[in-house]
Amino acid sequence: MRQNRMSRRSLIGQGTGMAAGAGLVGLAKPSAVFAVPAVIQDGGSRVQVQYWTSFGSGVNGDAQNKLIADFNASQADIEVVATPQESYEAIAQGLITGLQTGDVPDMVLFSEAWWFRFYLANAIVDLNTFITEETNAADYVPILFNEYQRNGGQYAIPFARSTPLLYYNTGMVEAAGLTGEVYAKWSSLQEAGQDLIDGSGAERAFAFGSAAGYGSWFLQGTVWGFNGAYSDDELNILLTEEGAVEAGEAMRNLVQSGVASAVADPNQDFLNGTTVATFASTGGLGNLTATAEFPFTTAFLPAEYTFGCCTGGSGLALLNTSPEEVQQAGFKFIEYCTSTEVTTYWAQTTGYMPVRISARDSESMQAFFAENPNSKTAVDQLEQVDQVDAVMVAVPNGAQYIGQGWEQILVNNVPAADAWAETTEILNTEKEPVLAQIQEVEGE
Repeated sequence: MRQNRMSRRSLIGQGTGMAAGAGLVGLAKPSAVFAVPAVIQDGGSRVQVQYWTSFGSGVNGDAQNKLIADFNASQADIEVVATPQESYEAIAQGLITGLQTGDVPDMVLFSEAWWFRFYLANAIVDLNTFITEETNAADYVPILFNEYQRNGGQYAIPFARSTPLLYYNTGMVEAAGLTGEVYAKWSSLQEAGQDLIDGSGAERAFAFGSAAGYGSWFLQGTVWGFNGAYSDDELNILLTEEGAVEAGEAMRNLVQSGVASAVADPNQDFLNGTTVATFASTGGLGNLTATAEFPFTTAFLPAEYTFGCCTGGSGLALLNTSPEEVQQAGFKFIEYCTSTEVTTYWAQTTGYMPVRISARDSESMQAFFAENPNSKTAVDQLEQVDQVDAVMVAVPNGAQYIGQGWEQILVNNVPAADAWAETTEILNTEKEPVLAQIQEVEGE
């Protein structure tokens, strides 16, 4: 397991007073979720909360539409109105523009790579203002809850949280006379990859994705597995050091040997049988289960010298440009979406992890895991994960720059040392305004 390197004065994860477990007791009852603050009731009309989400269609979109409809129907004081955006990146870009023009929502779904930028811009609410004993913050899974903390504030609540997973075609692996252990390490895949291809009839044993498809996120754990990192917590870029270079070369060799491929849509290659395995998010499990016409298995990410895997997914945040009553109304929806009952439904429907300990450990969830072991993999893997390296969160488009470096390695066959040297130069330039802004905002 990779050791957590977060420190009191690190760039990311600087949680303090409102860490999970800060004296909060008792699970909020469903009735408490619907208890509407007086400031909302006194308004005399229904408070409307405009919400930007990336869940617009498919299993995840349908599930969130149900949450919104059920919440709106449960009480007469608050109405959540969702406007689906194309992606997490589209939400962020829309906010960047909207904060200049005033065209912003009240509530947003932020990926783990975007909330920090809007914290530095003083655009999102410190939710400690609204967290009460009934919120029961101690019941949130600590690593997921604490990830949105900075300087004593809580800037989002975990909702659609995930890790990357390995997905492999069970029948293809068995047809090759192998087991899932062929994916236990990258070196074992390199050794047995051609046998897997020959025995399964697939074109490749594994498919990597693109920068636009969160390539840097999926491969974060791979770099850790080779004892490397993208950066440290002070934003020193570490891509040209031995671990990251060795990881890059190992992945380049997989592609050049024909064992793996780098494609625009690895999920589609997986679904049509072109590849035996790929990475996909925990949150893609519902859609893949509904779409795949063959049995597949989810597994921990391949390791090498050690195991590495990062957190991912998204949380719910509020914009401080909204009136107080709208902020309070939005937080009631956040409490609803992350309540024990609702996060249980959400996890069972979509594949995202339950964000509450009470939901994870409930009889309903444990019975579901027993019947659907693919859904339990991410929860088990969570015991060994860490937050993404600081550069992925603190530097705007940092994940995309690193993803483009991976594309140079995997698609253009550029030696990892050369690709990472170029990426490091870009990141060293892009991080300077961030360091200056942190100094200005926090005086550290």
